[in-house]
Amino acid sequence: MTTIDNSKAVLDGVFSDATVTVPANTTYAAYTVLGLNASGKLVAYSTDLDNGYTPASGDDPAVEAFKAEPSYILAHSIENSTNAAVDYPLARVMECGEVDKAKAVFIKSADASNPAVLSALKNNGIRLVHVDYATA
Repeated sequence: MTTIDNSKAVLDGVFSDATVTVPANTTYAAYTVLGLNASGKLVAYSTDLDNGYTPASGDDPAVEAFKAEPSYILAHSIENSTNAAVDYPLARVMECGEVDKAKAVFIKSADASNPAVLSALKNNGIRLVHVDYATA
């Protein structure tokens, strides 16, 4: 017997094209949560993106610290099999909409249940919803 997954990960959404940076020898799976890093590159989102960031003007309190936010969902997989980071232009990303929570991919598994991360996704127009699929 063969099981075929005919469920939809994206339930509703608005899509656009963006340049996504993929590190060396890395594959981003479809439905990976993306965010901007401190260099302004769109990469797989993680709360670890905030670590190690230092404002250009040092300790100037007028400079706001960088805060990464989950902003997009990758609509397809991207594989970088080279030994250097690669910018992939025209990657299809979801800007806003609803995604099956079980299919969203977080590179840091703890982020999937982090209330601050889930709230930031929602504030950026992306809702992760629980979906029950009928089985035969």
